[in-house]
Amino acid sequence: MTETNDHALAQPPSEDEAAVEASPAETAAPPETEPEAEPEVQATAESDPAEEPALAAEADAASEPEAKAEPEVPLAPSAVPFAAALEAKNPVEGKVIGWNKGGFHIVSEGVTTFCPRSLMELGNRPKPPAQYVNNTYTFHVLEIKEAGRRIVLTRRPAIRNERKRALDEIREKQESREPVSGKVTSVTDFGAFVDLGGGVGGLVHRTQISRTRSGEPGDLLKVGQRVEAVVTKVEKKNGKRSSRISLSMKALEADPWKETAKSFTAGEQFKGKVVRHSEFGLFVELAPGLDGLVHTSQLPIGKSMSAPEFAVGEEIEGWVVEVAPRRRRIALSLREVPASDPWKNLGKQYVEGAEVEGKVEQVSRFGIFVELEPGLTGLLPMSAVKGADGNLARRAYHPGREIKVMIESIDRKRRRLGLAPPGSQLGGTKTDYKKYRQRQKESSGLNVMAAAFAKLQQPK
Repeated sequence: MTETNDHALAQPPSEDEAAVEASPAETAAPPETEPEAEPEVQATAESDPAEEPALAAEADAASEPEAKAEPEVPLAPSAVPFAAALEAKNPVEGKVIGWNKGGFHIVSEGVTTFCPRSLMELGNRPKPPAQYVNNTYTFHVLEIKEAGRRIVLTRRPAIRNERKRALDEIREKQESREPVSGKVTSVTDFGAFVDLGGGVGGLVHRTQISRTRSGEPGDLLKVGQRVEAVVTKVEKKNGKRSSRISLSMKALEADPWKETAKSFTAGEQFKGKVVRHSEFGLFVELAPGLDGLVHTSQLPIGKSMSAPEFAVGEEIEGWVVEVAPRRRRIALSLREVPASDPWKNLGKQYVEGAEVEGKVEQVSRFGIFVELEPGLTGLLPMSAVKGADGNLARRAYHPGREIKVMIESIDRKRRRLGLAPPGSQLGGTKTDYKKYRQRQKESSGLNVMAAAFAKLQQPK
């Protein structure tokens, strides 16, 4: 609609306005406050008789605006329904047929009326004018001018009422956990905004879009798509409800942690897809909406998260270490998990002084961790590595290298294995000394028992 159409709808000046422009007496009339003040002075003070005619003329001029407060021309019949609606504060229906810079032309009850652009929406933020044309809305009568030839409407009261009803309905659905439906109006990096109707919108945060699908919000939702969600929060501002509403779509999906997680048990193998990386490990999708974590310490020996086989989207296999549905946690490993606890039944080959083979797991500043078998790792102190400082040891004992070591000490209580290089005399001497001490205890024990028995045999 162009402004040319608006000129065709423009109304001619009213007779009242023409009369105001043509009347020199009215333009010369003093302000309303001045004529009202002067009669009071005359009532309390003596006046010059020569001034009485002038004062009478001013009094007549002062009373003239009051006489014109009532329209000289009767209200136009077409405006009578609007006058009744204005008095009763009832709404009227109207269809937008055009606009100009100031506002919109509305046809209601067969009469062309006007709504200022600032009164078409709350907050003085109307949409582009073309979006209103040919649409029918609910209005309220704001004022009637020129004996009913100019009627001004506003949408704001109707919008407030509609929004209040919509918020009341949403609050009821929040309490009953009944889903609401709406249309996606925009998608951002942090979620999607949904129009719930009645001028009320809500936000579905990216973490609340889906349990079973992963990805960016723009990959999961599109503008114009109709969705269903559960109202999780209606924010309050200054003690009153506002239209800031939090929604959850994934609340309508079945929780995989209640049933699907039960199908995974510790020690069994798994297959899954890498879905994301974090500073402490890889998250692997085991089933829709069910992710497990491979901690960096559980990567294959000699591998890091930057390896191509661990890129997002790659399929990997490994072992389940722990399943904790209450904590919503599944721990995974890409290293073989022992079928039983090796510390409970420590093999006979693992005794102090024995030489065993193992694989370098990692090198730290204080020592070299060596895996003897799945679940059984010992520490070879850096100080025990002869002829090499820390840097040399890091190059010589790279992760994954198979080496021979000697078991120097076993601490079952703290589950620690102390290792030493093969042929270490310190380890052998320590073992021999422990055996000697054990024999001493046994011998001492027997001597005490023999002495006690001999004493009992003596005659009393």
